[in-house]
Amino acid sequence: MWYQIREYRDADYSAVRTIYTTGFREHVGTVYLLALKRPWIQGMLCGVCLLLHILSGSILTCILGVGGVILAIWMAVQYIFEQGIQLGLREDLLDIRNSYMQPGSRSCFWVAELKGSIVGTVGILPCVEEPGAWELKRISVKQEFRGRGLAKALCKTALEFVARHNVKRVVLFTSMVQTDAHNLYNSIGFEKEEEFVWPSLPARMINFMVYKYAHRNGVMSW
Repeated sequence: MWYQIREYRDADYSAVRTIYTTGFREHVGTVYLLALKRPWIQGMLCGVCLLLHILSGSILTCILGVGGVILAIWMAVQYIFEQGIQLGLREDLLDIRNSYMQPGSRSCFWVAELKGSIVGTVGILPCVEEPGAWELKRISVKQEFRGRGLAKALCKTALEFVARHNVKRVVLFTSMVQTDAHNLYNSIGFEKEEEFVWPSLPARMINFMVYKYAHRNGVMSW
């Protein structure tokens, strides 16, 4: 095996938070392009261009006006992602040991290590949104190490852990643009159970969806 999966140590703190932040930001461009394809946004851009042309008769003014709207959309998408990043950094990733590694608790956090460097993470803990269920969280692998089965191995480690602790329901949350992750979750026994718009005004404006997955057969087979 080219990597080692082990439990989190305090020395991993900065690396874990960096992997989480970097992985989250990877999808900004994809969401931005999806936002620009929204019919109402395209209509607004055309309307702004037409209005400025009528008022000024200047093509340059039209270009600057439309460019300003496009920049505002980019900033709105970045705001959505920064909200998500800061939420994680302020919640379970603020004090990883306290969130996941308390003695006797049915929660844990693991890292994948390669030659002394952290290249992947996963955690599992009781789900705040659904009492009685456990949530698979912080599934992230550095981009250059993807496609080698590492994410699946991390998820399997977490599912085996909760199976030993008689946890019968595991859920996870992911965004609409993480299509590779969706395929992974389907392959290890999860099914999409619910979808909803991220609860912020910019997210509602571009219809940014969050998906909730649940393990279809429970986790006892692991």
